[in-house]
Amino acid sequence: MSIASRLKGKAIATWLGPTGDAARRALTRVRERVSSAPKQLELYVDIADPWSYLAAQAASRLAQAYPVELAVRVITPPASDVDPAPALREKHAVRDAQHLAEYWDLEFPGKREADSGMVRDLGTVLIRERPGAEQLRCVLELSAALWSGDKKKLAALLGTWGADSHNSVPPILNTAYAALRKAGHYQGAMLRFGDTWYWGVDRLPYLERALAADLGCDLANVVTPRPLTERGPHKLSDKPLTCEMWFSFRSPYSYLALEQIEAVLAPHDVPLVLRPIAPMVTRGLAMPQVKRMYIVRDAKREADRLGIPFGEICDPLGTGVDNCLAIVHAAARRGPGAALAFARSAMKGIWSEAKDPADYVDLRAIVERAGLPWDDAKAAIGDADAAKACAANAADLAVVSLWGVPSFRCGDFIGWGQDRLPLLADRLRRHAAATSISS
Repeated sequence: MSIASRLKGKAIATWLGPTGDAARRALTRVRERVSSAPKQLELYVDIADPWSYLAAQAASRLAQAYPVELAVRVITPPASDVDPAPALREKHAVRDAQHLAEYWDLEFPGKREADSGMVRDLGTVLIRERPGAEQLRCVLELSAALWSGDKKKLAALLGTWGADSHNSVPPILNTAYAALRKAGHYQGAMLRFGDTWYWGVDRLPYLERALAADLGCDLANVVTPRPLTERGPHKLSDKPLTCEMWFSFRSPYSYLALEQIEAVLAPHDVPLVLRPIAPMVTRGLAMPQVKRMYIVRDAKREADRLGIPFGEICDPLGTGVDNCLAIVHAAARRGPGAALAFARSAMKGIWSEAKDPADYVDLRAIVERAGLPWDDAKAAIGDADAAKACAANAADLAVVSLWGVPSFRCGDFIGWGQDRLPLLADRLRRHAAATSISS
């Protein structure tokens, strides 16, 4: 490991760790003392986004459980630099919201992407200024009609809430989105309290703890999984199951998922098939700083929750990623266990030890920790077949309407993000129950 990589990794770990958090909290307290405005719980809503509808339901429960001032900001869909595959995102979001609503005891009646005409009509209502609680009720009522496809109900709500002209919508929503970017985020379904961002229902435990601590309240646990009795047997497939996992060595969430996936699959004897792909930027997909900063801080938060080492980071982009992709491709010929062992060792080195896989000393340590011969690994570097396999994996990922990692396919379950592993575990439990009934 080079001295530069080690020092940079230490600096990043300090920024992500308790010292960095304390400095950010102190800066927030200074800003709060300077400003006379009370602290708010802010909800950012993208009208056409299914996740925003789920987040609005969660925000409603939080506002009822905690004495906090609520502000609702209605914004445009994410900009192109943070939304590299909008058509795939829109299609996947509906499918994912169905999974989330079923698991988290929320409502989502949507079957397909939002009707563009109905979305335009919603905008004419939601650009009006209202008190936070009133605007949230408006969002919930209109969104329920939108995702149900109930145009008659929507027409009635337009009359009830009042609407402005369609031409008034774009400038107001664009201004709100610009303010979101300036504040440090880039998409809807976000909740913000203090200086911290929380993405939808996935981050509610963090948000509730922050609300309870700041407001001196007991935890209300406002969003919990639907009772097991209501999540009964459900077959994932009539064929033997395998779990495909798409991942990137430059993705911190992929690292967290690789550390957990065996525990999810092992109780059900489901084989894992690794599908490595190149990083987004290598595939021509943008990753601006505002997105990188949020992802790394959020991944650190998740790693701490899961007890996974994280923080001393060495960005592997370039030669480091190429080396890892070539070696994991070669290791797969030895069997899925060898590929997983190398992937986990490499990810641990990259995301918690600041090991540089472009450096042969670090790379050898990563390879040998995985139980693989160094000479074989070194011989695999530069193998053109590895790049071809990664490109094929990326193409297959697009077929299931996804573009990011980690992503999973197991039977009819398709999920994106390490946050979806609890849902996968639940679907495997339900599949086992369905299989035992039919056998």
